[in-house]
Amino acid sequence: MKYVFATFEKTGTLRYISHLDLQRAFTRLLLRSKLPIRFSEGFNPHPKLMFAQPLSLFQESVCEVAEFRFDDASPSEKETLARLQAVAPDGMRFVKVEFSEKKLPPCKAASYELTFETTLSASEMETLFAHEMPVLKKTKTQEKTVDIAPLITKKRFEQTEHGVQLHCVLPCGNEYLNPTYIEQFLGERVTDMRVLRTKLFF
Repeated sequence: MKYVFATFEKTGTLRYISHLDLQRAFTRLLLRSKLPIRFSEGFNPHPKLMFAQPLSLFQESVCEVAEFRFDDASPSEKETLARLQAVAPDGMRFVKVEFSEKKLPPCKAASYELTFETTLSASEMETLFAHEMPVLKKTKTQEKTVDIAPLITKKRFEQTEHGVQLHCVLPCGNEYLNPTYIEQFLGERVTDMRVLRTKLFF
């Protein structure tokens, strides 16, 4: 049995589908590809499928990774990539396929490109991010105010025609920071935030 890591882009109109919808679409894609996918057992068999890091609604990415399994008899990485791309919907482009004997390791962090529509300048935005950034963070059991400033690393601000662009790295795993908390902190200082995930770190 082989583990298959498929790296793909999720952009354009696919930013409007949820992670659950993506799982369903990917399952149908695997079935249409006719690849030798390993299925679960039981009354309702389905492809054994997981994603490195779920992507929130309205967010785009050029670095998503899906893990599924092949039986020992399998096509090459090149053929697998071609067969996946042949049945991919608009907005999904497969970039790379890798085989492994081991499962995908946990995702530790991700880099993002955040584009803000705002009247603030890049230097004003940088000043804001240099101080405490309290937000109300919700978990399954509680709500608490958290300073997210220490969680935002490798910050680089750029002035754009319509506002400011921030390149940064945010943690995943137990300390996962969704970019929407940054938008929550900025509040009415921004009228829109476009999110593009650019790299996953394992």
